[in-house]
Amino acid sequence: MGNNRKKRGGEGDSMDTSAWMVTFSDLSTLLLTFFVLLLSMSSMNKLKMKSMFHNFTSSCGILAFKEYGEIARPKESLITGIAETLKDTLVVRKNEDRYEKVDITSDVPEKLFSGANGSVVFQNVKGGFKLVFGQELLFKSGSAEIKEQARPVLARIARFMRITSYHIYIDGHTDNVPIHTKTYPSNKELSLARAYAVTRYFVVDEELPAETIGLSGYGSLRPIDTNATETGRAKNRRVEMVFKDQKYF
Repeated sequence: MGNNRKKRGGEGDSMDTSAWMVTFSDLSTLLLTFFVLLLSMSSMNKLKMKSMFHNFTSSCGILAFKEYGEIARPKESLITGIAETLKDTLVVRKNEDRYEKVDITSDVPEKLFSGANGSVVFQNVKGGFKLVFGQELLFKSGSAEIKEQARPVLARIARFMRITSYHIYIDGHTDNVPIHTKTYPSNKELSLARAYAVTRYFVVDEELPAETIGLSGYGSLRPIDTNATETGRAKNRRVEMVFKDQKYF
């Protein structure tokens, strides 16, 4: 009897050493199917993708398939928005004022808006871009009080600042015609007051963080044209807004 028990015990301890191959084979098949699926998806062209999503959305009514295309860049939106705001806000005469779409990839200064009410020039700079506002657009002669008609433009710039990582320098400039008033004894003080007025608007009215804004007033020290003509002096009377990424600020 002892021998019988020993024999039955030996039969109970025996195992099929090849059983693991079944599980391994199933796993391999699943992995192969997965990679084939990935390959087939990567090979689908735009038309097939669109057709697939169209069929899916038609049946369930949840998703919407949109055409491929560039996502609108904030800078493009700002430039287009400013031009549209100027076009809608200012009282312009058909033959004297001009509205153009600007190529923002160009390094050449582009006139965004030009007319009797002033001008705006766009230019790419290292680490960002620059908007040059003619004095007539933002201020009256000899004044640092922002015109009402300029506020919608500044408001649009503020909205742009909220959704981007840009910081902004605001630089005031004048021509070389001397100014001697009780409020502004010199051109440098006038240019600084104008830069401060724009800065104050952004910080107080639009509640932008002050640490993202810098300002300076150069008076007539940095002309961009000759001061010998009225046309040149008009170009030198300006406010520059330089938008730069944080690492360049």
